Amino acid sequence: MRKKHRLLHLIVGCLFIIIMLLFRTYYRPWVYTNHLFDFYLADTYTNLFGECVVFFILVSLFSPNEMYKPIKLLFYSSCGLMIYELLGLIVEGGLCDYKDIIATFVGALLSYAINRMIIINANQYLVRINNIKTWEFTTLWQILRHQSAY
Repeated sequence: MRKKHRLLHLIVGCLFIIIMLLFRTYYRPWVYTNHLFDFYLADTYTNLFGECVVFFILVSLFSPNEMYKPIKLLFYSSCGLMIYELLGLIVEGGLCDYKDIIATFVGALLSYAINRMIIINANQYLVRINNIKTWEFTTLWQILRHQSAY
């Protein structure tokens, strides 16, 4: 079961990477060109979804035990992203945004909620996936058998 949880965490981390790429490519330019107010989502999506990427990729690849007790890893990854943001004060000439720090905390809460959903509901999802694979294989086998009869 642990390997399946790790696989689900890796898939979720990759989905968040795809979401970030979609935001960078389509959403952010669209918001800026149309001068829309989106509650600063176009400005802070990197920290919001970046926290999710960091957590789910770290859990799936390096620390699978942390998926069942994620608070410590979420705290460390949030602190790392906040330190990176605060280093902008020194390195980038005073560029630090409090909204990014808030988005990091919101991303940690989102990561925690999704992690809990994966741990609690993983058995249902995995059974459904296994049933679909079995059904597809059975259907394919029946089709091949039926065609070879002619």
